[in-house]
Amino acid sequence: MMSRWWRYSAIMALLSLAVGCAGPAINPTAVPPTVTPCPNCGTISGRILLPPRDAAVLDGPAVHLHFENTTTEEISVTTLKPGQSQFTVALPEGTYCTYAWLSDLSLRGAHAFCEPGDECSDPPPRTLVVTAGETIGGVDIDKWAAPEGLPLVLIGTLIDGTGAQPLQDTALVILEDRIVSVGPRKDLAVPPEAEVIELPDATILPGFINAHVHNAYQGRNLAIWAREGVTTVRDLGERLGFPYFATRDRLQTDPRRASLIAAGPLVTVPNGYPIAGNNFPSLTVTSKDDARQKINQLIDDGADVIKITLTSGGAPTLSADEAAAIVQTAHQRGIPVSAHATSARDVNRALEAGVDDIAHLATDHVPDALIQRMVETATSWVPTLEALEGRGSANLRRFVEAGGRVALGNDSGYLQDLEIGMPMRELNWMQEAGMTPMQIIVAATHNAAYVCRRAGTVGTLEAGKFADILVVDGDPLQNLEALSSVRLVIHRGVIIRTEEVAQ
Repeated sequence: MMSRWWRYSAIMALLSLAVGCAGPAINPTAVPPTVTPCPNCGTISGRILLPPRDAAVLDGPAVHLHFENTTTEEISVTTLKPGQSQFTVALPEGTYCTYAWLSDLSLRGAHAFCEPGDECSDPPPRTLVVTAGETIGGVDIDKWAAPEGLPLVLIGTLIDGTGAQPLQDTALVILEDRIVSVGPRKDLAVPPEAEVIELPDATILPGFINAHVHNAYQGRNLAIWAREGVTTVRDLGERLGFPYFATRDRLQTDPRRASLIAAGPLVTVPNGYPIAGNNFPSLTVTSKDDARQKINQLIDDGADVIKITLTSGGAPTLSADEAAAIVQTAHQRGIPVSAHATSARDVNRALEAGVDDIAHLATDHVPDALIQRMVETATSWVPTLEALEGRGSANLRRFVEAGGRVALGNDSGYLQDLEIGMPMRELNWMQEAGMTPMQIIVAATHNAAYVCRRAGTVGTLEAGKFADILVVDGDPLQNLEALSSVRLVIHRGVIIRTEEVAQ
């Protein structure tokens, strides 16, 4: 059964593309214009060459195309059924990472392609970048060898990370490192070779993402995060001179360690924060040109994100021109920028520079107009309430009420007593600030993935995404403390069995 089931094959071969994966210069925080004419609006049209019908087993495959705009959160999806070979998708202005997979219709699943070396996601499916208004010359699908291994099926109550209500009696199917199907148990045809894990009285969630940590370049710390269900972390600053990116790459060979997104050093000015006061060696810039050169070099070295400091505390800080030059340079390379900002003045400067997210809450009052600007510019907030001991909670409450995007981050590693692993103190502070358990879960999954530029591969439980999964005893919507009762963690398809699960 299994040999026939996986017999059909296809690999994406990309033809006649005018744009490489790095794409043209873009501003990831830009809002698509509503005025016309729009210089880069239109449709993407193209041609899919399906494999011969005799290459398919059962009812498939269908081809799913995702067009993910790197400037917004929106993903538009089109599906080509067997025998269909033409497609046209209307897209707003922007540059898109596009990826595809085959779907075995009888399994209601999908198998994402993974092409090492592409730059659109972490690691990406087989991708291409297109620009609205251009034409894809063709996408050939010829030989697909299914991954080795047997499916793993989790059955229980599922919270998918999107904010949707929990799904009862749901089956989630994993093959190798990917989720291939999510749906009602009654609709699933389970292959006899599959391993099925029933999870009564438990909740299945996406692996959590901590979007603000430090001290992550240690295998021990990454293993602690992973075992407690935090399967991705974003390190927002290590001392200047540390081999950040080589260490990151070396540590990522073991799936029992959390995935690491690395900023490298903090970027400031001579004698600015955190050099002044904290004696923390950082990358310094002295002019707009110097900023551009050093940010380009940092990205060439392997930075996933740029972290700038805008808090002065009486020390020198980046000028408006220097901050804007850093953001523009990073955005031209497709790299987001996070800003250390702890006052309303800092937040205003961060918005003027065009950063993507703000690390830390402002601890003084943030005017309503400034909060509205954050919402309108889609600037995310990573609160770090644990590090701030709850200061700024009123600002967070108003930001959430205004519809702002919040992502989990507790500044772990900055101070010795900040939690490594599941950051329950941060989660509890978020609840005290007025966030509901569902809003907190979304902040720790979908929203954090968006902030980390990984929304195409992690953060929600959907077919085609990485199998980064957290299972906890109980219902975290009724009792947030359930998130500390970890029953099972899966990272990149590898099961990490905690003490509560028999080996």
